[in-house]
Amino acid sequence: MSPGKMTTIRALLGLMAFQTIAACDSGHCTTRTVTSVMTFEVPISEEPTPTVTTTTTTTSSDSGPTPPAVCITQPAVTCPSAESCPEWTDWKTYKAKNGVNLGGWLVMEQDFYPSWWHNLAPDAEDEWTMCKSLGDQCGPTLEDHYASYITKEDIDKANSAGVEILRIPLTYAAFLDIPGSELYHGNQLSYLREITEYAISTYNMRIILDMHSLPGGVNGLAAGEATDHTSWFFNNTNLNYSYEVVDAAIDWIAGASKPGAFTFTPVNEASDNFAGFGSGETLSTAGTTWVVQYTRGVLDRVRQKLPCLPIMAQDSFMGERHWSPYFGQCDNVVIDTHIYAQSNDSTICSRAERAAGDGKLPVFIGEWDLEMDPDDVSFEARKENFDIQRFAWFKYLHGGAFWSIKYHVPTVMVGDAPQTDYLNYEALLEEGVVTPFNETADYCKDD
Repeated sequence: MSPGKMTTIRALLGLMAFQTIAACDSGHCTTRTVTSVMTFEVPISEEPTPTVTTTTTTTSSDSGPTPPAVCITQPAVTCPSAESCPEWTDWKTYKAKNGVNLGGWLVMEQDFYPSWWHNLAPDAEDEWTMCKSLGDQCGPTLEDHYASYITKEDIDKANSAGVEILRIPLTYAAFLDIPGSELYHGNQLSYLREITEYAISTYNMRIILDMHSLPGGVNGLAAGEATDHTSWFFNNTNLNYSYEVVDAAIDWIAGASKPGAFTFTPVNEASDNFAGFGSGETLSTAGTTWVVQYTRGVLDRVRQKLPCLPIMAQDSFMGERHWSPYFGQCDNVVIDTHIYAQSNDSTICSRAERAAGDGKLPVFIGEWDLEMDPDDVSFEARKENFDIQRFAWFKYLHGGAFWSIKYHVPTVMVGDAPQTDYLNYEALLEEGVVTPFNETADYCKDD
C-alpha cells in the first residue's frame, strides 16, 4: 500500500482473561494467562471488522525477566531433532568454525561502495531513493550489480579460508513486489540460487537467509527498507505482507537441491526505539511483543510447510536471556547476536561467554568485524583480534559470520588504516590476517 493513499485507524478493544495454563518442561515451569485481544486496521471511512488474537502473559518459576503478553501457538507436532531431521542443521549441537556475510550484494548499502554509489545517485541515502532517482535504469543497474558483485570465485576464496557457512542478507523485494515500494523486484532469486547451489554442492556449505528488510521498515535504517521507515511495527497490513514474504522464502528454500543446508532469519535488528538502538533498549516492551508475535507466526508457517527448517531469531541487541522465555523446546530457534568488538568494555572471550545467556537457546554471532584499538592497528594486532574473536564465538557459542566478504571503502578509519583493513574478508585473506581455523590453539585459555 502506497504511503498516504489510505488513512487508517487502529484500535485495541478490552482485554479479557479467560484461563491460566501451567506447563512444565525439564523442570522449568511456565504459567500462561490466556487473554483475548481484538484489533483492527481499516480505512477511516469504513466500519472496523475486529479479529480475535490469542495472547498470553507468561511468568516463570525460574529467575529471569518476566515477558510481556505475546501471541503463542502450541500445535501438537513432533519436535525437530537430529533424529527426525537428519539432513538439517541441528543448532543445539552444530558449531561453525568459519562464517562470512555476503553483505552489499542483494541488499544495497552505500557504505560498501561509496564511489560507485555517488556516481550513480549522489543524493540517495538508500536503495529506495536510489531507485527513485534512477527511474527505469534502476533495474538494469542492480541486475548488473547482482551478476558481478558476488561470483563463484568469491565462494572459492571463502572456501580456501575454511568458510563453512554463508549469511546472506536479502530485502523483501527479492520475494515480493509490494505496491508502493520503491525497492527493486527483479532476478535476485536467480542469482541467489546460482550462488547457494554452488556453495552447497561444491563445498557443502550451510546458508543463512537473512531478511534485512520487511515492508514498512524495521528500524529506520537504509537496510531496514529505507531511512526513517519504521512502520512495520504495529501495522497489520505490513505484517500480512511480511508473512507473504515468509511463505515465499519457505517455498524457495524447499525448492533447493538440499533444503537442509538452510537456516532462515525472518527479521534483522528490529527496533521501534531508535534512540536506544544497539543497546538493551532497542525494543520497547510493545516492540518485543510485536516481534515475538511475528516470529511465532513464522514458526507456525514453517511447521506447516518445512518443519525441520531452523529459525534464527535476531536479538535486536537485547541478548539471549531477553528472548528465551518466549520459546520452548519444540521451537527450532537459534539466536543471532551482533557484536562489534571496539564497543566492548571487557575482553572478547568474556563477552562471548556472557552472550550465551541462560543457555536455553543456541547463540550464533551473525555479524562481527575488526573494529580495534586505534593505538594499535598493526598486522599482528589485527590478526590476533581476528583469531581471538573467531575462536571465542566457537568455544562459547555456535560460531559466527564475519561482516563482510567485501568492503571497498578508502576512508581512513583509525590511524592510517583504511576501513577495508577491518571489514573486507577477502582483503584480510589476501593479507594473511585470515587463515584457516587453528584446531589446537586456545585463545581464551587465560581469560
